[in-house]
Amino acid sequence: MKKTYLLVVLLTGIFILGGCGKKEVIKPNAKFLGTYQVKDIWGSSKPELGSGSLEYVLTIKPSGDSAVVIDNVNKTLMGVTAKVQGDSLIIDKQSAKSSSGVTYDVDTETGVLTGKNLKLSFGYNDLDRANMIGYVVVTMDGVKDSSVSK
Repeated sequence: MKKTYLLVVLLTGIFILGGCGKKEVIKPNAKFLGTYQVKDIWGSSKPELGSGSLEYVLTIKPSGDSAVVIDNVNKTLMGVTAKVQGDSLIIDKQSAKSSSGVTYDVDTETGVLTGKNLKLSFGYNDLDRANMIGYVVVTMDGVKDSSVSK
């Protein structure tokens, strides 16, 4: 009887202690999620558009566990998808729309997050459409806004 009682107590303790040590699973894209204060430098292949710089807020939202959706790229593109690989974002060739509904072709690019600092290169165009903007190259430096909770 004592042995059975001790065995039950021992097994109960093991189950209780075993359940307490579970770690929260952190999704691969979690570190990228949030808003970023961004400064970018851009240039167009159309001489009449030239080049410039912009400051704005970029938003990165989850898409599943290991991808993200980037909104407000160059104050133009919405819904650009990227895969997360460690501290890098991999943007595959795709189409994205502006907030006004114009479709642009986005080229394959990469970005990297170091702490709260995001560096992202971007290339997009409307060459297969009206060719109003030509080919635009953007280099972004952003800092994650830590005051915004996810």
